[in-house]
Order: sequence, then C-alpha cells, then structure tokens
Amino acid sequence: MDKLFDDDLDAGWEGDDFNVLTTGLRFTEVAIPNGAYIDSAWIEVYAHEDEADPAEITIWGEATDDAVTFDTNNLITDRPSTSATVAWNLTEQWTMWEQYRTADITTIIQEIVNRSGWQSGNALAIVLQGQDMGASALDNARDMESFENEEDPNDGGDGLNHPERAPKLVVHFSPWPQSVNEVAHENTLRIYPNPVNNKEVTISNANLPAGAVLNVAIYDLSGRQVLNTVASNQSQLKLNGLSTGVYAISVSTDAFVSTQQIVVK
Repeated sequence: MDKLFDDDLDAGWEGDDFNVLTTGLRFTEVAIPNGAYIDSAWIEVYAHEDEADPAEITIWGEATDDAVTFDTNNLITDRPSTSATVAWNLTEQWTMWEQYRTADITTIIQEIVNRSGWQSGNALAIVLQGQDMGASALDNARDMESFENEEDPNDGGDGLNHPERAPKLVVHFSPWPQSVNEVAHENTLRIYPNPVNNKEVTISNANLPAGAVLNVAIYDLSGRQVLNTVASNQSQLKLNGLSTGVYAISVSTDAFVSTQQIVVK
C-alpha cells in the first residue's frame, strides 16, 4: 500500500512494472438490519481520468462485523475476505468527472449483513483488487475520485469540494425475502430528495396509480421505529419529527415491500 490517502483511487493493473493496484473503501453508519434481504447493491464512483484500456478488477468485502478505519496496522489486503467475490471486468471507456457503477455486489453485502455480529449502523469495507493481466504498455486500470485529498494540503479533496463525487454505496434491501413481483416494484420505487433537506420527501412508485395508499415505517440506526404512518403514492410526506441522521424507510402495500436508506439533514 502506497498511502492511506490520495487525490484519487486506483484499481487494476500496471503491466509495465507488474504492479497490482488495490483500493479499499470503508462505508460508515450503514443502516441495514441484521439478516436483511439484499435485492441489489453496487458502488457509484466518478472517473478521475479519461481511460479506455480494459481492466480486470475483483471485488470482495472484509469478513468482519464492523470494519475499522484503514491505517498502517490494518492494511487493505491483510484483512479477511468474504467468501463472495465479484468480477468487475471493464471494457467501456471512462470520461473524467463522469459517474460509473461497479458490477453488482449483492452477494458480498448479503454475506456481511448475515454475520451474527452485524448490526444496523456498523461500518463495512469493500476492496477493489486489480488482477494480473501480464506484461503490457496499456493502462489496465481505473482511477476514481476519492473522499480525501492529501496530495495538496490546501485542498480539502472531493469529500469537501465535490461531495457528490465521493464513492457511494447503494443498497436496496428488505427486512424479509421478496417475491419476483415485489422485486419488480422495488426497482420502480423512488424516495426523493435524498438527502432530505427540508424535512419533506416524495414517495413514488411507477407501478401504482397516483393516490394509492402506502404504508410507511421509518427506523433509526438502532432499529427503533420512529415513524409509522400512511401516505399517498406520488405525494409528499412530512418528516418534521425526525432529527438529523440516517434512517431506514420501509414502504409497503399488500403487493410489495421496499426498504431504503434516507439521510435527514
């Protein structure tokens, strides 16, 4: 590992000096209950450079209940790996400052939240590890925007200047297994804006008529229910009683249930 912080995140392979590039990402306050059913999961990143050469990256998670901060005593590749791994093979060209997403990492997230010691609000770590692609003059890697920037001490990095460019873990989950029909509804449910700035959100499901009754339950990081109400599809819901923080919001009807994470500011 070269350093704990950088102005970008590198994953892939440098064939000119036979160097595997590996990046570790730690996400904190992950509001997913223990044993929740993971419908889909991925990481959204922003390109730090224009790149067109193919890259082969293996994604795995740290097999732990609550991932600790990366430091010189807790290096990336020294950490125990989940049994689940995902191949992320890139052939598309990347354009600087554009957003991209990883391959689906549902199996990795599912393994972590199924651990007996996992609790809602814990941290998890995901590793992007390059694969040996042999001697080459190509740049078989991808450079992504980072949260911190220690290359320039006077620059707070993208976490400060462009928070939207920092890597983002996206997970769609439900507290219990879903049927195929329920998953279809999950993919069309929108809760916005998120983060919530004015204590008001709109809940919309394209598979339901406007005005359809939705059951809404909101939970804090400890799993305590802080709101239980009904709302109309495609209408606004006031969250005046919620303090700043991260919550899980469960929306359901007789035909589907969906749980997503929201951030109240």
